[in-house]
Amino acid sequence: MIEAILGNLPTDSIFLSLLMLIAVGAFAGFIAGLFGIGGGVVIVPLLYYIFTLADVDEGVRMHLAVGTSLGNIVLVSIISAVSHSRKNAVDLEIVKFLASSLITGVILGSIAIAILKGSSLILIYSIILIIVAFQFFFWRDTWEISPEFPKNMFGRLCGSLIGFLSVLIGVGGGSMSIPFLKMYGFQIHKAIGTAAAFGVIIAIPGAAGFMIAGISNNVILPYSLGYI
Repeated sequence: MIEAILGNLPTDSIFLSLLMLIAVGAFAGFIAGLFGIGGGVVIVPLLYYIFTLADVDEGVRMHLAVGTSLGNIVLVSIISAVSHSRKNAVDLEIVKFLASSLITGVILGSIAIAILKGSSLILIYSIILIIVAFQFFFWRDTWEISPEFPKNMFGRLCGSLIGFLSVLIGVGGGSMSIPFLKMYGFQIHKAIGTAAAFGVIIAIPGAAGFMIAGISNNVILPYSLGYI
């Protein structure tokens, strides 16, 4: 795979491409710490480009990009969550309440991944990111549904939805969970820290799900395990 990537790059572009990889990785880590997200929003497109250079089969290229992104987010989200926790910016009560719901959504997302075609996954990824982008563009701090978080079935369903969608697009869920928490009275720093903790719960079983889904679909690629 590495040989294919180097072979598809002009000689004078290799150094520039390596710098781009380092820069994107650093940027992903930066936004993970600053905004409590896993960085998948920037990592997945880069990985897709890399796997295109590596001549990875188009049918599994997006799956591999999303799965590898989740594998990367495991470490990033743990570091981010610990950092925010030290500043008392993580609501552990809400994390415990939503943990099982997030994992349920991740499991359902992993099952969907094993069934979806690459083109369908790209379409879903694009639609979700467009919605997230519009949400942040039009966001108003006055948008508040209630000052109290819904510790009921509705809250659990929202947790499962966040877990499900996060796995489909290879992110830690912060881009969805932060606005959700904000609408229920969370201060921004607490929302970011709590979202970082959600990322740990999403990324670990999500990465495992991508491994299992890839193995079950008989995906065999150099230096890879399943879709990671």
